Amino acid sequence: MKNFAKLPKKLTAAAASAVMALTSASISPVTANAADNDYYKALAMSLYMYDANACGNGITDGPLTWRGDCHTYDSAASVGSLDGSLKSAVDPDGDGKVDVSGGFHDAGDHIKFNLTIGFGMNSLALSEYLNPGVYEKAGCKDHLIYELKWGADYLMKTTFLDSSGNVAAIAHVVANGGEDHAIWSAPEVQTYARPIYWLTANKNNSPVCCEMAAGLAGTAYVVKDSDPEYADKCIKYAKALLEFGQKHVGNEGGGLADFYGTDAQYQDEEAMAQAWLWINKAGEKPSRVPKNKDYGDAQYDGWVYCWNKVWQGYAALMYKATGYQAFADELKVELEGQGGLKVGTYNADGWGASRYNCAKQMDALALANGDKDSDYAKGAKYQMDHILGDNSLGYSFLLGYGDKWPVHIHHRAANPGTDANGASSNPSAKYTAYGLLVGGDDKSGYQDQTDKYQYTEGALDYNGCFAVACAGIANLYGGDATAMPALAKQAKEINENFKFGDSSPVVTTTSDNNGTITTTTTATTTPEITTTTINYDGSEFAISVDLDKIGVGEKTTFRFTKGEHLIPYGRLDYDDDIISMKKNDDNTYEVTGLEAGSAVISFTAPTGQKKQVMLTVGVGADFGDANRDGTVDLSDVVLIMQSLANPNKYGLNGTDKSHITEYGLTNADVNLQGGVTAEDALCIQKYLLKIYKTLPVRE
Repeated sequence: MKNFAKLPKKLTAAAASAVMALTSASISPVTANAADNDYYKALAMSLYMYDANACGNGITDGPLTWRGDCHTYDSAASVGSLDGSLKSAVDPDGDGKVDVSGGFHDAGDHIKFNLTIGFGMNSLALSEYLNPGVYEKAGCKDHLIYELKWGADYLMKTTFLDSSGNVAAIAHVVANGGEDHAIWSAPEVQTYARPIYWLTANKNNSPVCCEMAAGLAGTAYVVKDSDPEYADKCIKYAKALLEFGQKHVGNEGGGLADFYGTDAQYQDEEAMAQAWLWINKAGEKPSRVPKNKDYGDAQYDGWVYCWNKVWQGYAALMYKATGYQAFADELKVELEGQGGLKVGTYNADGWGASRYNCAKQMDALALANGDKDSDYAKGAKYQMDHILGDNSLGYSFLLGYGDKWPVHIHHRAANPGTDANGASSNPSAKYTAYGLLVGGDDKSGYQDQTDKYQYTEGALDYNGCFAVACAGIANLYGGDATAMPALAKQAKEINENFKFGDSSPVVTTTSDNNGTITTTTTATTTPEITTTTINYDGSEFAISVDLDKIGVGEKTTFRFTKGEHLIPYGRLDYDDDIISMKKNDDNTYEVTGLEAGSAVISFTAPTGQKKQVMLTVGVGADFGDANRDGTVDLSDVVLIMQSLANPNKYGLNGTDKSHITEYGLTNADVNLQGGVTAEDALCIQKYLLKIYKTLPVRE
């Protein structure tokens, strides 16, 4: 098992004497009211954590008033000891400097790890995929995309491709952890040297490469509709990184191992990246299907979803994408092996316990499969309520949520301290880092002490796990999407005037527990507000196809016979190797057969319910069914005679929308004479009169 490790702090005698008396408390569970917490507000708030940890230029006048541009000199970092043969790709002008500015600080420190940036992005994308449309319902989809692009820009900037588009080198860690941890100050005032730690073909770390690939491919999925060119760029880099990790297998730990000790197993990150690429229609479907804690070749070690073990994230992703019961069975086995989640018991332990609890919530919510009344969903909700303050101390471990949260937090930017002793002086935070998830309580209790950072620090991977959990809870139980914007107007730490997206209307929603969501559209140019109420209950939709059998190259129409208003908020999936689908202006979809086989088209509602239809492509003739409506009757006789009498209108290329098709002609040739004549129409009539027992007629 892996734990989140931090370098030890050295305390002088003077510093030790200044430490305040340790506050240790045991936290007991409490029974929470189902309507107590606003999960849309919590989800939207959690995104501000990434702004609190942003690095580089473009931070001043950004989402947070208390953050400013920092470590801008990373834009001219020393290339260092990189092999000379690679310098042409990394440093083409030969000045010995390279731009690695941007990205996110990892935790309460200021090191940048591509491993945890990739994990955080992967988790954010996963939270949206598992709960389609939840960020839009919570009124923060633009903020989600903003953070994903901030991270993706950095991962691509620090991945250096050669002229063939292959990875030459990766600047995967920026800053020396020991030196960084010896300094307790806000990042905006720091000037210490920040070296680069490189990955190359000879010194590679496959888990890092594959986690970066997963983060980029997940980002591509989220932005593919709003910014397809950017999504394509993310896919390009994701493919290159995945290939680099697979081709040059390694576990290089320079700059990383003292904090995040990856191991030789990289197949989980590899499978995660492959799954995202497949979902983006940019790769083959991954082959690993688990059974009883074995993902193939004994690839599993029992560890919960986290920065170094993403098997359970892969299982949740693939269960959502495929519906295969094997993935659900595996999640059940793994969740039970980790103690399960039950109402009345908070299941969290380890360093930064809240993140592990959130990871278990992900498993339970996947198993709940959209049923908010299931024991899995109720158990997960109880855990989230505990994190949000329904515990005996009344602390919300999501900073800024509720009325009370830890203030002695281990975060240099929000809590820069007042003297040289830093964390050991136990300073109170200067700013509230809204949306930062701290480690919180574990089985031994909780200590609100700045240098007890297992309890009071947060990190990218903490908030990544929180996003997956909170998005699932919000999707089931809702909230008030106007609450976070209202808080932003009051909180001095948040820049209420910052716009994450364009000037288009802001859509916000509120929800009750019965699937009824109120959608509010606020124009950005006028104070005018319009409100409508829509029922988002997953049972309130129905889907169909006009023809359930088509030929290769033939088209049919997929439509919502009920509930088409759900289209923007749900997810449509189909077998893209058998059919293609194109959305029409009237909310129908044109379906084209690509190759012979059976295809499933499914739609998952925003509340999690899923319905599907099937159609068959290119599998022989349905003799007699000339008009392709699924039955043989007199209308088929009529169409045959019309096509013969008036071919310009009803023939193969006729102008009437009901004209006979190529496959209709195949079905109409019931006497097998190699063409359609009036004799075929007569044979169908005799079949209807039961003179012929079957079609075709073989005489």
